[in-house]
Amino acid sequence: MSGPFAFSRPMMAVDQLMAATPTWEGLNQAMFPAKVADNFDPGDDMKQVLFHFYNTAEGRRIIEWFADLTVRAPFPHVGSMKESAALAAAKHEARTAVGYAMLRAIAEGEELWKAARSQDP
Repeated sequence: MSGPFAFSRPMMAVDQLMAATPTWEGLNQAMFPAKVADNFDPGDDMKQVLFHFYNTAEGRRIIEWFADLTVRAPFPHVGSMKESAALAAAKHEARTAVGYAMLRAIAEGEELWKAARSQDP
């Protein structure tokens, strides 16, 4: 078992998850109507830090684990009551939104890094 869930890693690689991660606007919509901060964008500096962290062996291990806990986590088993299913769905959506926000930041950090490198003489 490579993470907290025996079947999580074969499901989807982090690289594939980053490619399929919603935009910041999509993430904002995923959080609606929850009362949270209006801006989920961590800023260009944090995006680049996350991208470079992800490109280290230690960083990749941590991001993989974090993906296991968020975007690759299985939907929780719930009872037969509609209310318990709704609560479980809301918790699951919130957990995955956090993971997708991190993956979106990494993907945009890579874009910023590539753009900066292309401008360097």
